[in-house]
Amino acid sequence: MNMKSSVKKIIGFFRILKISYPHIRFFLIVGSITKACVPFVGLFFSARILNLLIVHQFQEAITAVIWMLGIELALGIMAKACDERIDLVQVNIDDVIKQKITRKTYEIEFEQLEMRDTLDELRNADLSTRGVGGAGAQIGDLYGIFESFFSIVGSLIFTTILFMQVKEGSGNFFASVWSMIVLIFIYAIATTRYIHNNKKIAEIFNQMSKENDQVNGMMGYLIDVVLEQKNAKDVRIFQMQELLEKKLEGFSVSLKVYIGATKKSAYYSAKNEFLGQLCAGAAYVIIGAKALYGVIPIGSVILYVGAINQVMGSLLKITQTANYFIYRAECLDAYTRFLEAPRLSYEGTLPIEKRQDGNYAFEFHDVSFSYPDSTQEILSHINLAFHVKERMAIVGQNGAGKTTLIKLLCRFYEPQSGYITLNGIDIRKYNYDEYTKMFSVVFQDFKLFSLPLGENIACEKKYDENRVMDALKKVQMDLWVKKQEDGLKTKLYHNNGNGVDVSGGEAQKCAIARALYKDAPFIILDEPTAALDPISEADIYENFNQMVENKTAIYISHRMSSCKFCDRIVVFDKGKISEEGTHRQLLEQEGIYARLFQAQAQYYQ
Repeated sequence: MNMKSSVKKIIGFFRILKISYPHIRFFLIVGSITKACVPFVGLFFSARILNLLIVHQFQEAITAVIWMLGIELALGIMAKACDERIDLVQVNIDDVIKQKITRKTYEIEFEQLEMRDTLDELRNADLSTRGVGGAGAQIGDLYGIFESFFSIVGSLIFTTILFMQVKEGSGNFFASVWSMIVLIFIYAIATTRYIHNNKKIAEIFNQMSKENDQVNGMMGYLIDVVLEQKNAKDVRIFQMQELLEKKLEGFSVSLKVYIGATKKSAYYSAKNEFLGQLCAGAAYVIIGAKALYGVIPIGSVILYVGAINQVMGSLLKITQTANYFIYRAECLDAYTRFLEAPRLSYEGTLPIEKRQDGNYAFEFHDVSFSYPDSTQEILSHINLAFHVKERMAIVGQNGAGKTTLIKLLCRFYEPQSGYITLNGIDIRKYNYDEYTKMFSVVFQDFKLFSLPLGENIACEKKYDENRVMDALKKVQMDLWVKKQEDGLKTKLYHNNGNGVDVSGGEAQKCAIARALYKDAPFIILDEPTAALDPISEADIYENFNQMVENKTAIYISHRMSSCKFCDRIVVFDKGKISEEGTHRQLLEQEGIYARLFQAQAQYYQ
């Protein structure tokens, strides 16, 4: 650790504090100065009181005692007030930062959030701070570093005063300036060795922390695997118990690494302790001799020895906490970079026209797209209009670009070339929040949450229970709800207390109900019946037109038979539109759609 690196890390951490608690910096600085002053007040007045008692000035000594108590009381109250404020921030700051990260995830571009590097950096930061503490622990360490720094400043002031205390013409070594030069030289050598030893401790600590991160991450993963109910069947049928047990046992062996690292660290810490005692002994000898030879009053020995020893004590405290601070700062930097990332770069200002007739027409104009850090075109020169209140099916093999088309339409990504319009206006000109209200989407990898069923459907705390039940009735989940003791307040899953598990098909019906409840003019269903049994699937298809009512609907599917009810079918192949028409028209063309339909149909004949 060098000064430049330390200052850089402190400034970086201050940026985190500024985001969450802009006034905490004041309390950190004032509190650390106040706490650093307290020992010097005691040393200064103790020395003065002793000197007054030696010359029998008892009244002055009592006055000095009163002053000492009064100043220490005032400083103590100030320090306590700062401590209370800092303790409060320490308790809450990690949760506050996570809340801000949660909000930030909805302010940055989706493509940045979806990038592996962004999420990996946040996961690694979270994993590392579990082992060495988060921002709360970092505040405590920074508080200690500041206190030690100001303590060193105070010590240097008293050392400078002592350096000037000489008796001219005495010819005595201890009465001359050379005694202080020797003492400073001893401390300089000790400080150099301190820095060297602490560098070694830092290397040991950093290596141990990195290994600890890997161990914590893997152990956490394995424990989750063992305790996760959905893994139990695979573990038992493939007899993986022994494999998992050996994996977990293997981490107990890694404790030897930590024990060895601790021994090495203790060796260098012991050398530092020896240096500290050596310096303290030298200070007592030289300063004590100055008092014997009349250079300073006898009582001042307490003051100057205490002040000089504060240097080594503060250096030791700084180095003990700085290693944790620097390592933890590397992790917290990931949070800072994420929180300071630019907001949406394509935020428009135009409001969406409110229409009762649902007349919203979208169109792709020569749109091409490649994912970030990839040169492969997923979509190539797409021209496609979505007709108002039309039922459209989009089909094609995996990787044909179907889901990517929907991501572009929902403005999760921006095209590399071409543009998309809503009622003839480029969608980038619309307000983003208003634009997303246009769509109800059931994604292929949809998520239900460990929240009450009603909140899962309505996506809000307060909701219209009748509308929620109506949406659930359309997907044939109303009877399931009535069987539950808590009805719409039934909590799903067990991640957040006792809840009720739902099957894959039931979850998919809930996802469709959520899309229907939103009542957006444009509904998109990406493989919405993949987990349903054939009868439920047939019922969904049969009532599909009634469910979506007068909305425009896009249906993405691998099952060709489910496309027969659609007004138009668009076939994607290698990022391009290869065919377009009704079910009958495409069968007559005997192209890709016909081959896919016949390949699936043969299993039902």
